[in-house]
Amino acid sequence: MHRFDRRTFLAWLATLPVLRRVQHGSTQQPFIEVRPTALFQQPDGRKNLVRITVSGLSAPAARARVTDRRGALVGTAGLLPAADGVALSGEVWVPLSEPSDFQVDVEVGKDRAARRRLRLTPPKRWTLYWLSSIHTDVGYTDLQENALEVHRKNLDAAVAWATAHRDFHFTAECALQVLSYVENRSPAAADALLQAIRDGKVGWQALFANMLTGLLDHETFARLVWPAGKLARERGLTFLSAQITDVPGQTLTFPTLLAASGVKYLASGPNPERAVPLLPPSGGSEGTAYPQLYYWEGPDGSRVLHWRAHHYGDGTRFGFDVGPDEMGHRLSSWLLDQPAFLAQNWPYDTALLYGADWQDNALLKEALVANVQEFGRRFTWPRIVTGRSEDFFRDVERRFGSKIPVKRGDTGLYWEDGAASTAAELASFRWAQLAARAAEIVTLWNARLGVQDADGESRAAVWRDLLLFGEHTWGAAESVSAPTSRQTVAQWAYKKRFIDAGAAAARDELADGLLRLGRATRAGRGRLVFNAGPWERTDVARVAAGSGKALAYDGRELPAVDLPDGDALVLFRDVPPLGYLALSESDRDARPPAADGEALDAKAGGFTVQIDQATGAIRSLTGPDGKERVKPSDWSGVNQLVYARGGEHSALWTSGNRDDLKNPPQLELTQAKLASCHREKLPGIGVRLVVERTLAGFPAITSIVTLYDELPWVDIENRIVKTATLAKEALYIAFPFAFLKPAVDVEVPLGRMGVERDQQPGSCRDWFCHTHWVWMREGTEGVLWSGPDTPLFTLNDLFRGAWRRSIVPDGTLFAYAMNNYWHTNYAASQGGAATFRFRISLLAPGDAAEPVRRGWAACDPLYVSPPYTNATPGPLIVKDRALFYADKGLMIVGAKAADDGDGVVVKLLDVAGQPRAVGLWPAAYAFKLARRTNFVELNGDAIAVSGDGRASVDLAAWGVAAARLFTPAEAS
Repeated sequence: MHRFDRRTFLAWLATLPVLRRVQHGSTQQPFIEVRPTALFQQPDGRKNLVRITVSGLSAPAARARVTDRRGALVGTAGLLPAADGVALSGEVWVPLSEPSDFQVDVEVGKDRAARRRLRLTPPKRWTLYWLSSIHTDVGYTDLQENALEVHRKNLDAAVAWATAHRDFHFTAECALQVLSYVENRSPAAADALLQAIRDGKVGWQALFANMLTGLLDHETFARLVWPAGKLARERGLTFLSAQITDVPGQTLTFPTLLAASGVKYLASGPNPERAVPLLPPSGGSEGTAYPQLYYWEGPDGSRVLHWRAHHYGDGTRFGFDVGPDEMGHRLSSWLLDQPAFLAQNWPYDTALLYGADWQDNALLKEALVANVQEFGRRFTWPRIVTGRSEDFFRDVERRFGSKIPVKRGDTGLYWEDGAASTAAELASFRWAQLAARAAEIVTLWNARLGVQDADGESRAAVWRDLLLFGEHTWGAAESVSAPTSRQTVAQWAYKKRFIDAGAAAARDELADGLLRLGRATRAGRGRLVFNAGPWERTDVARVAAGSGKALAYDGRELPAVDLPDGDALVLFRDVPPLGYLALSESDRDARPPAADGEALDAKAGGFTVQIDQATGAIRSLTGPDGKERVKPSDWSGVNQLVYARGGEHSALWTSGNRDDLKNPPQLELTQAKLASCHREKLPGIGVRLVVERTLAGFPAITSIVTLYDELPWVDIENRIVKTATLAKEALYIAFPFAFLKPAVDVEVPLGRMGVERDQQPGSCRDWFCHTHWVWMREGTEGVLWSGPDTPLFTLNDLFRGAWRRSIVPDGTLFAYAMNNYWHTNYAASQGGAATFRFRISLLAPGDAAEPVRRGWAACDPLYVSPPYTNATPGPLIVKDRALFYADKGLMIVGAKAADDGDGVVVKLLDVAGQPRAVGLWPAAYAFKLARRTNFVELNGDAIAVSGDGRASVDLAAWGVAAARLFTPAEAS
């Protein structure tokens, strides 16, 4: 809106007699455009602020007179040069409660320069719900604790303003803000905040933090609302909505997880940094339209109502920090010009304003609140409601529920690729999530052992650390521009502490738990092998300090081979799911691998591999059917290391300047070369090839390819040492499989995704994340690939800045092992030792659950206890499992002691694609009653337990469920 006073306008008019003669001599006819705005005046909202624009008028200023159909004067508007300098414009209040006819006369001095008669229709009367949250980065703008203190101060203010500004409702963006407040403020302050939440004066969101969902394992993903649920149960809170900010996209099972945790509504504010397909359309370019409102439906049919905004600083975006006039101008332009609102499929008269400030970790400015209140005193519409997000969702669902579209599919795991800037820590994170889950399953024997569980808080702290490592803030804003600064070094040390501490605690708790079980079994020396997987396992595992030790079960010694570092490889057979075997241990003679000389080929178990003599890659891989599985390509074979250097200021988006996106990356590609290769026999286990390789930038590379006598897969392990560099780089490991156009399914947390088939427009197709497996299949053939240490992979080619809108897989897969392409947040360089393991098996289409079983086995090892010696037998049998279930299409996502101490909570997932009832029976863990619950352990209906002890739980196809299994104290 123009800002002028009477004196200014009259000064303009004083110049007009001189210029009027120019107008009379002009042949151009002025054109009058009259357009209602979105603003309706208080007190009754009958008058609309109409904008009048006149083009083709050769005068520096003019006046517009507006009359109604009876000729009565409605109002006048002074017209001054518009911002573009081409036209004159001004605004006037006119009564517009219904479509009405008007006449507009434009006058220059005392002369009429133009006239137009027209009919005006009132625009929508909008209600805007302002989600007044501040974005949480755990770090980035400052040291982590300083950043969290900002949010604690905002909650201090929110509680205080609940009285001073009664209509204002601040929302804590994530549960971490509230948890941090409760843990760090006085009990009285914490009580005041929680009471304000109960009273609806302060909103809070259920998601723990802004997470990188593609990096999470099943149980970690299932716990994203668990911290909020625990606080809610303990302190009498409720929640309905979740919010995720900054992170551009999530896995397609995100709505499944939220619904299973009691969440109905989701607000997201994507930041399309390094996510080109999610940028809004500009200059005719392809892009993603915002905002979006839809039911986001998971693979099992569960759904959440989802508002997807562009970015997260609508408060400052729309001038809330400037004043009511600027707010009116910006909001009206948005509401009347936003393409999404003009589309025929947008019937709504309400919208959500997402966030208070563009700045991360910003202190909330009270001026924003005051300006919103003043705006409300001036304008009836748009009405701004400073409410909680659930207030918006309830309103729009109540009035428009049947018109809201439904969407499925993943929205793009764009920011996960930055985690590959710290590949060693990412690999540790992958392992630690599974170890923490295993440690909890081991506690299901506590009741049988008469052990009081005193480690519940310790295990909760492990999960807190793991969740914080999976949070999207990796480091400082200046992590790349100033890689050695105090902020960069200190913030990464703090972030790294989460995974170092979490992994160490998970390892210790698991080792202690396994020893506790082993020491309660048979007498004598022994070890215990534990299978945390949901299915029976036969596999090879590494036994620490197992060299020269014989392990036996049921009187039969297990095949074993000693390793140079003092460990041993042992073949364990038929280890029960969620269960163990207690083994006897004794001394034996050394049994090292048998050297078999230099060789480029190996055979075992029906598999044959041949190593390329130039590169050390696997140039040929055949299975029992003799068919070749390696496709001829530029990459010389499977497991070829490809190092890409260069790409600065290019379409790889390695700087903050988006103009660089027009530049194709100039990449220098080098591939590993063979130095030597020898074969070793592993008696009773199989055979392996040890391949030494060279690659510029990597002082050492050893690739070990293992084939097994009894196991239907090939294991690959690459041990590398890398030299750190600040130059842009990426390391890939190529897997060109012999397919033409295979279908590709990818396991994601709590589900699976078909590449392209299950992806929304704008989703990431330049790289992907897998939880445990990728399954390529074409016709009757299939290959299953797993990367335990690296979740990221690309299809068809390296990442070259294509920013694909669609993809047709061609059979080539690259593990996307390392990169430093980000220009902020993530690490600028990495060096030192890292290990990248892969498993390849042949798996034809058929059993939908089999890739899940094999993928789990590839990533979650069999866990072997330290050695122990028992003087007398204990109460446990030598082979046992925590629970019994017969359904081979059932995954036990996790099993843990309930937070409140009342039984155990078991999370279930269907991996067969069939709706059905599945049965759980007591085993080592005994129960007499069962009840449905959800992922945050809130109880539902009772589950009938049959005479044989079976608790029957209904599962939707690809769906999740949770059950509480318990025995009342009076019946124990």
